[in-house]
Amino acid sequence: MEHNAAKIVNSAILGMDAETAIVAGKMYVIMPPTMRKLSGAAYWLSGIEGESIKEAILSATNIEALCHALSWMIQGNDDLVEELSDGTDSEIKEALDKAYSLISTENFTGLLALAKNVAKLTAKQR
Repeated sequence: MEHNAAKIVNSAILGMDAETAIVAGKMYVIMPPTMRKLSGAAYWLSGIEGESIKEAILSATNIEALCHALSWMIQGNDDLVEELSDGTDSEIKEALDKAYSLISTENFTGLLALAKNVAKLTAKQR
């Protein structure tokens, strides 16, 4: 488990776990989202209903909100909204789906175990 967690951390540092999406003929690299990026995207996706994130994205009709959410997932702010809005609905939705696919339960669990081990090491009295 510790070996897998270390591999996950190292691949994230090296950028080996990124996704690419093409919107309006332009390629965007989407790195695994930080809590800040997730919070920014969630702000724009709040109110969209669905049983899963994928279902909510696919059923959404407010493309402007999806462009804001995607901008947050790519760059961590709203700076890309205007150029993303040139893309088709399906391009935006597919890109958001790719961004959310970077959140893996297995990776999260592995990182959590690694964080607990680090906390134990630093908390031990010598």
